[in-house]
Amino acid sequence: MSAKRIGDAVGDCLATRCLEAALVSHKLAHAYLLVGRDEDAKLALAAALAKSGNCRGDHGPGEFCDTCSSCRQVDAGGSSNIRIFGDSGTLNIDAVDQFILYASVKTASSCLKVSVFRGVDFFTDVAADRVLKTIEEPVPGNVFLLLSQNSRRVLPTIRSRVQIMKVERSAKMANLHDAASATGEDTSLEVLLDFAKANVSLSETVGRLLRMRSQNSLRDNATAGLRTLALFMNSVLRARGKVPPLAGISLSTEPELARVNFVLDESRVGLFLDHLGERLKHVEQNVNPELVLTNALLELRRMTTHE
Repeated sequence: MSAKRIGDAVGDCLATRCLEAALVSHKLAHAYLLVGRDEDAKLALAAALAKSGNCRGDHGPGEFCDTCSSCRQVDAGGSSNIRIFGDSGTLNIDAVDQFILYASVKTASSCLKVSVFRGVDFFTDVAADRVLKTIEEPVPGNVFLLLSQNSRRVLPTIRSRVQIMKVERSAKMANLHDAASATGEDTSLEVLLDFAKANVSLSETVGRLLRMRSQNSLRDNATAGLRTLALFMNSVLRARGKVPPLAGISLSTEPELARVNFVLDESRVGLFLDHLGERLKHVEQNVNPELVLTNALLELRRMTTHE
């Protein structure tokens, strides 16, 4: 099997070309600001960088095999050489603390540790100062990827100390990704619709969600299932006119969500979504993913039936 490059993850763009050249020349910068609206593309680039910097296969510099144990660990979310912190839509101070702690740990010799932080658009001055101290004195072998939707929202103190690169998928890669994402979202929502209608049992629903994407790990599928629960609840509210529609989102199952026959206590929706955020952290911390997903579905059932 031929070796892969970072560009294979998101397609050819300035960011992938710069990172590939930096790896080949052994001149990788210590910190980058990845800018763009496609969060998945930025995360895919981060994973490809972690693979390129740690792959154990036989290939040229800046490439990776995608089959060795190191590459597979990155895909499964179990690699010690890459961690993702933060959220693209808000600032969590605990995530800043965890990011700094992870970045301060020395890496094994010849390894590249990729420390990723999402949502730097929302840094406060205090959070920015703390992160700056970390990236200005990086542990050898550590590269920082700070993710932003819009670089103009990022504090000047951060922008002045990083290389800024825009990340965008090529048209071909974007079309493939959009098709796969839409299919996955609709299929997962259909599973939850069946559960909401009491057409399937709790155990069967958990099993279907955990097997939704056979190429993914159990933990990744549990994470996807929890995110779909959040999408499901927000889609129910949109379908009932309780919240405005999202631009660019038109799922084929959404009209049916308005007709789901259950009682919805809207005052509890916010708390339910907060609990989903906590459960996502539990999965990241290697709590039993099946148990976490089961408890989330039980809470949904209690909330929609007032049990």
